[in-house]
Amino acid sequence: MDAVSTAARIGALLDPPRPDPPATHGYVDLLPPEPDERPSVAQRAMRSSVLPRIYERAWRPLLFRAWTGRSTAAETRLGLDLVRPRAGETALDVACGPGNTTRRLREALGDGLAVGCDTSASMLARAVRDSPGPGVAYVRADAEALPFADGSFDVVTCYGALYLMEHPFRAVDELLRVLRPGGRVALLTTCDRGPAAARTAFAVTHGAIGLRGFAPDAFTTRFAAAGLVDVRQEVSWWSQTVAGRRPQAAGG
Repeated sequence: MDAVSTAARIGALLDPPRPDPPATHGYVDLLPPEPDERPSVAQRAMRSSVLPRIYERAWRPLLFRAWTGRSTAAETRLGLDLVRPRAGETALDVACGPGNTTRRLREALGDGLAVGCDTSASMLARAVRDSPGPGVAYVRADAEALPFADGSFDVVTCYGALYLMEHPFRAVDELLRVLRPGGRVALLTTCDRGPAAARTAFAVTHGAIGLRGFAPDAFTTRFAAAGLVDVRQEVSWWSQTVAGRRPQAAGG
């Protein structure tokens, strides 16, 4: 997808709509050149130019198996099962990195649209290079203040990123805000569980490099409070995957 057609499809989803949002290197860029806050060690790693080149073959398989106890193939199957993308729908993959999940969503959407969103220019540049063809687009934007209109997406995902964010629950509220009635949302993040020594290690790690642990009920209760139904949680090792569905509007 070229920059012009990418911008046109994204522009219709923005709040307010913009017929010609700024496109750079094949993605729509809605952030200043440098983030306002000083990033943590972990955030700097995710924004580096080196990580996108090794992410899929080395970083992600090794990290995710050590953290979740699952292979990336098993993780992919679970993620797709939880949100069940369908042909013609519009999906948003928040903190998309180099676009691995975004592309997998795209494969199930037929003539729909998969949108990847991230703050890292280097990750998005790699995502654009690895995502030729129509039906997929990328946006550089803040997960804690998504630029999209309420109820814009049928599917929303955020896998392996909330533990890096300064205000992760703001991001979760944004995921829910842009979810349409009948839409499905899923996230994968850390689970602060196990013996006291492991929980202490999580706290120390967060202070040192910016990785955060979350209580086992942190997201199930938030999803339920937001009115989501069919809330489901899969806990594996030090990870939790949580999903839910927004009910259809009355008469929908």
